[in-house]
Amino acid sequence: MKTISAKILPVTLAAFLVGLAGPLVAGTNVNTTIQEGRINTNDTYQRGTVNDNATYQEGRDNANRTRQRGDENWNQTGQFGRINYNETDQRGLSNRSSTKRGRGQD
Repeated sequence: MKTISAKILPVTLAAFLVGLAGPLVAGTNVNTTIQEGRINTNDTYQRGTVNDNATYQEGRDNANRTRQRGDENWNQTGQFGRINYNETDQRGLSNRSSTKRGRGQD
């Protein structure tokens, strides 16, 4: 058992470190989400030099939360439902956010 654990530990540790390094070295992040269900929930976290997120939700209940950490952050949200919730948290040098809302189908 000790030899198996000793061989698996370095591989597991390497995979863990690669997973941590991924978000730290990301240059540009682009995300587009389209949701057309009855209840739509979206939670996006982007960390990089340039972050761009676009979310479109058409349902009875829509919830969207976007967190962006970078030099340039862009977020566009369109929600068309009876109940709409949108939260945007941007921390960077240049931040742009827009939200459009309308009444969707019941």
